[in-house]
Amino acid sequence: MGGVFPPSVGASITSRSLSGDPVVDFHLMKGDIVHHRFNPGYIVLSYLVSFVGCWTALKLLHRRTSHRGYYNWYLLLAAAVSMGAVAIWAMHYIGNRAITMLDGQRELQIQYSAGYTGGSFFLPICVVSVAFYLLSLSEEVEIIRIAVVGVLTGAAVCGMHYLGQGGIANYYVSYSWPYVLGSAFIAVTAATIALGVFFYLKHNWIKNWWKRALCAALLAAAVSGMHWVATVGTTYRLRRQSRKASGLGRQGTVIIVLCLALGCCITLMAFAVIGQRVKSRSAHQAQQVVLASVIFDTEGKLLVNPEGTLPSRKIAKTYLEETYDEIFDIDHPVFSWLYRASHNWPGVVELIPRMKAHLRATQESKFSSPWTDETTSGRTAMNGEEDQVDFGTTFKELFCVAASELAEATQEPLEHSGVLFESIMYTGTVDRARKKKKNTKALTNDSLSNAEHGQLHSSFGRGQVLFLVRQASRQDAMRLQAGGFGFAALTNIVPSLAHSMEVSPGELSTQLHQIQRSLSSDSMLEPGVHLACYVLRPKFHGRWDVLINKDHKNLLPSVHMTQSSLSSWQKDVVRELDNMTASECYLYLQDRKSHAESQEEAFLAELDDAISSLAGQIDHPLFQEARFLARPFSIPCQTSDSSRNRQRATVMMFRVIADAHYSSPLNGRFEFGSSRLFRAQQHVYPRSPDHGAFARQVHLQFAGLAEAKTSASLTSGQSTPRRPSSVSAASPVAPSVGRSEREPRSRKIQTSMGDARSPNKNPAWGNKAHGFFGGIHVQREVSVDINEVQDHPETGRDIELGPYGAHSEASVAPADIDTFADELMMLMMEERRQQSVTRKSS
Repeated sequence: MGGVFPPSVGASITSRSLSGDPVVDFHLMKGDIVHHRFNPGYIVLSYLVSFVGCWTALKLLHRRTSHRGYYNWYLLLAAAVSMGAVAIWAMHYIGNRAITMLDGQRELQIQYSAGYTGGSFFLPICVVSVAFYLLSLSEEVEIIRIAVVGVLTGAAVCGMHYLGQGGIANYYVSYSWPYVLGSAFIAVTAATIALGVFFYLKHNWIKNWWKRALCAALLAAAVSGMHWVATVGTTYRLRRQSRKASGLGRQGTVIIVLCLALGCCITLMAFAVIGQRVKSRSAHQAQQVVLASVIFDTEGKLLVNPEGTLPSRKIAKTYLEETYDEIFDIDHPVFSWLYRASHNWPGVVELIPRMKAHLRATQESKFSSPWTDETTSGRTAMNGEEDQVDFGTTFKELFCVAASELAEATQEPLEHSGVLFESIMYTGTVDRARKKKKNTKALTNDSLSNAEHGQLHSSFGRGQVLFLVRQASRQDAMRLQAGGFGFAALTNIVPSLAHSMEVSPGELSTQLHQIQRSLSSDSMLEPGVHLACYVLRPKFHGRWDVLINKDHKNLLPSVHMTQSSLSSWQKDVVRELDNMTASECYLYLQDRKSHAESQEEAFLAELDDAISSLAGQIDHPLFQEARFLARPFSIPCQTSDSSRNRQRATVMMFRVIADAHYSSPLNGRFEFGSSRLFRAQQHVYPRSPDHGAFARQVHLQFAGLAEAKTSASLTSGQSTPRRPSSVSAASPVAPSVGRSEREPRSRKIQTSMGDARSPNKNPAWGNKAHGFFGGIHVQREVSVDINEVQDHPETGRDIELGPYGAHSEASVAPADIDTFADELMMLMMEERRQQSVTRKSS
């Protein structure tokens, strides 16, 4: 096969070769075998074209997250075109371009039929589409499915080759069966191995580019190997020769192929740019305060972007502390507000447009503080005077806006975006650029610089990440996957996540497992009677910690008793234990059980066992000093979905103040957490009446703030002086812990916050008129104490407010209901104060 036609058969003639030089040609007869040779340059080029197409296809397949959704279908089609049209079809015709018939006469070179050529273009695309679709049907690595995909891909390569060969217009083509079988074996085997390794890497979120490149090289070897083995076993017999080319010419084929290859190169460059931008964005976010979304599916897998990162949005460059001893952590009042807001999104969502308008107006204000960055501003100037807006208020707005943008990115309403996790992770603790020894001095200098600026917490990390967490149902998970997100097992995704966040994998894994455990079970007490212990521990700057459950940080160490409720005689028994220490309670119960009746003895025995069990949980002599509180607390507990009324559990309590250096050593079940955050957590249980009160406070605080700021922006340069007021409609509303002893004579003044039924004149409101308040006219109620003016004996008028003729004092009535944690805190602080007074007097 491929032998030279003998010179004696035909008369010699002179013609031009492909290079234009005159050569000796032969007058060939139809059916004669024509000798051919190969051009090494085109052989190498054909493999490179196939490699580029395979790599592009694998890049696109790597970004697929499901077999549903337009996003994934577009990726499937693009991958099929890259594989079928470039890696297979383009490689075939570039490879055939390497075949030089006889001595290179133009009239004898291979020409193609347009019909067969077009059919060979679409055949591999269709077959490969089916193969890639089967590959993405499941995330599990199944050998049978991978084998079927490999066979289909090999069949696409072989089918395209022989269909394309059938389109040769000027030669009859015949094949040697051993070469046909060998080429098919190479195509199927190499394709199966390449796709199997690629799918394994994708399943385990192994993102090393060189491993994917090796898979592409092996897949390209399957295509090229099949082509050249089959080509070696091919014989070309002359069908006709013509001095005028017909069909698809060699140059036209090369141009089409190069255009397709160029498209793949552009795609690869685009992916490289996207990948670099993702790395750069992750590096910047590791130095900023960021809000990230942590969503687990029913199988415990974590939601990630196609790049293998958490969906996140920047809140601010940093939290700007107003004093050197202020630290933004979970014990900060702003964090407690963020926590409650995330549990009450329906009461906040309507204010998001106003917050955005206020932030834009603040950013554009020419009086903005010099420490304002491109997205934040803490101080504003309105109507010619400086109304100080603390950065905490601005940070609350930035958090809500970031949460809204994060919800839009995950294509879900803000109300379903999740709740804030009770922890902050410091990022930038493992800086890749600082691993080198030559940068050790720079690290030291940066740390000193941070200390000079009062950023004492920077030793833990340069950035902070707040997590919005939730559990996704099966339907939600499928919707998210159809939208371009993927779910990965923690063991597979944690290393790359930790690398992008610049934290240690162990620290990130611990944090994510804590979040997963907090979502896996109910974080409320069961109905019935419980015995708990409230352990306070002092911190610096007047802060307090409380001993809490490590997995459910809103729960105290407690023991569930068998009683459904306490009867009157049982409450009498409990009252006898009032203010006794745990050891005294134990002795008292032991003594009383000896002469108690059977019913009372059973209750005393159960109470004794509960105290012993609680002591075992805390596992520290400190519990023996804890004093019993006779008054049981009624606390919300678990309620079935069918029940409309919230059930409540009865909790009897021990309380004690621990030493500042005390820690619980019991198997990591408990830890000390922020007392402030713990008290906030008691307000956010399902169907809590405090949700409405909190929403009202938020509207009072931010609606007026946004309106005033927007109005100031619209009337900039036209302000008029006005007398400063000590009462601001935008001032934060803090929950009160008690009422004034004096009941002033008051007059109620209703100030409207806007009618949700009709568009408000303020542009910050927008035209959207629905939300938490159900389309009612929301009003603000202010109690004003009006005192009669009495003339001063010397001046004949009041000294402070004489010109106005009256003294007024405005306040917003407290709305939050004190929880058991608030009451316990006040009780223990009062006991501590009395003990201090007693020690001083003695």
